[in-house]
Amino acid sequence: MISVIVPVYNRKETLARCVKSLLDQTFSDLEIILVDDGSTDGSGAVCNALSREDIRIRVIHKENGGVSSARNAGIEAAKGEYLMFMDSDDYAELQMAEKLLKSIGDDDIAICGFHHHYQGRDIVRIPNVPGQRGDENFLSLYGQGFMNMPWNKLYRRELAGRFDESLSLGEDLLFNLDYLRRTDGITVVKEALCHYIQDDTGCSLSSQKRADRMELAKRIWKESREFYRELSGHEDESGVINARLFQDALDQVEALPFDKEKTKQEKLDVIEEYCRDKELLEASGKVALKALDYRMIHFCMRRGWIRMAYNLCELRAFLVRRRQKKGKQE
Repeated sequence: MISVIVPVYNRKETLARCVKSLLDQTFSDLEIILVDDGSTDGSGAVCNALSREDIRIRVIHKENGGVSSARNAGIEAAKGEYLMFMDSDDYAELQMAEKLLKSIGDDDIAICGFHHHYQGRDIVRIPNVPGQRGDENFLSLYGQGFMNMPWNKLYRRELAGRFDESLSLGEDLLFNLDYLRRTDGITVVKEALCHYIQDDTGCSLSSQKRADRMELAKRIWKESREFYRELSGHEDESGVINARLFQDALDQVEALPFDKEKTKQEKLDVIEEYCRDKELLEASGKVALKALDYRMIHFCMRRGWIRMAYNLCELRAFLVRRRQKKGKQE
């Protein structure tokens, strides 16, 4: 049996779609654990109503503790041999569970591709690995962003640890690194079997939250480097792991034009602060950035061209807003 854990917090509008995609799976030996994490919009009542429609649905109501706390509650309650996770605003292809289970074989984790719904686009993401050494496969999956989340994977419950409830960034990746330390093999399914809905609000973090986020990003970077060192016996020379840290900084830099609370000078100060950060400087020396906008802004920041970096961010923000407007009109 597969236990599917769905953390629920104020997702009344999307929850039924998520659950229906699980109930209609071609592999039916499932238990669906809905963890209502203190919802205030009536999602808890929707959970209860759904549970009355199918005996495979179990509901846990708890005080709000965050997504990691909800997932941990689901893991504690799970009875299946395998675990899957699904966020309540996402949904699964109907053969997801069956294909992951058939593929895992004697391995300990199966990873599939997904549809990334973002800014009106459906971006299909398919994992690809060299298929030779474990460290090469890990680095390839890490660089493609397939190690960052739990919802495109099938786990063996007996090997699963717990999510770090003290973190608000990177806890999913740390869960996966911890899990991989106890595994022998990874199966990759080269199909997009679930749908990830990214809510693009255009909101940016306050300066204090931004500082906290960078400290968390540095912790993730250090632990990822250590994991790869344990796996391969040497440092990552490719720049793939360094890219994770620098991309976190670049994501925040690219969000600055959307921030209505800061003056332009304050935004320039943020970029200058990143340019002087010692660990970011270390990571930026050898960094494998794929996206053109990342590479261009990275080029400017490496040279201390603060205003040029911000101008590129403003250009990107203009293009994003125009694409969003066009999407709404269509």
